[in-house]
Amino acid sequence: ETDNEVDEKGVSKQRRKAPVAPGSDEENSYEEMSMKEIMTGKGDYFPGLIPLVRAYLDYVNCDDVAHAQITKYLDFIELRAVGKLVTPATWMRNFVRGHPSYKGDSVISQNIAYDLMMACKEIGEGTRHESDLLGDFKIDPISPRGAYDVKLEGRKVKNDDLMQLVRRYANRQSFTETRKHSVSEKAL
Repeated sequence: ETDNEVDEKGVSKQRRKAPVAPGSDEENSYEEMSMKEIMTGKGDYFPGLIPLVRAYLDYVNCDDVAHAQITKYLDFIELRAVGKLVTPATWMRNFVRGHPSYKGDSVISQNIAYDLMMACKEIGEGTRHESDLLGDFKIDPISPRGAYDVKLEGRKVKNDDLMQLVRRYANRQSFTETRKHSVSEKAL
């Protein structure tokens, strides 16, 4: 077996070799993960990127306006990562397949292409809502008003403090469900 061979997914075996992680004696201390696992975490050893961002926002004492906006984005990304919202590629394929002019022959006519581009333009401008692509999310334009009123903290983070904060977020089952529950409690 040589390093030039490819595996069952067509990836060279040399590329699959990972360097040894600092402090680890495990030769290939890595593993493949799904987008859901990368974004929301896996087991008790990888917290996920979304919990890391949430922990960072708490750590720097992010102002409420920015925190609320970033939370919308993170919720959107989480829904996309776990498969509750389709990807743009899937939405476009479904659009083409459902177009009245499409004949199922893999040919995209000028009419279909034009309608697809117009639909994409309208979605981008916020004049068209596609719930399977966007869910309930409508991202409002970001206003610079009040954006610079709160200075973020720049102190060096201690590893123990950071890990405690990351564990706090990683232990949440679903950020979306947690927030919905806390909002409904506040309404009572």
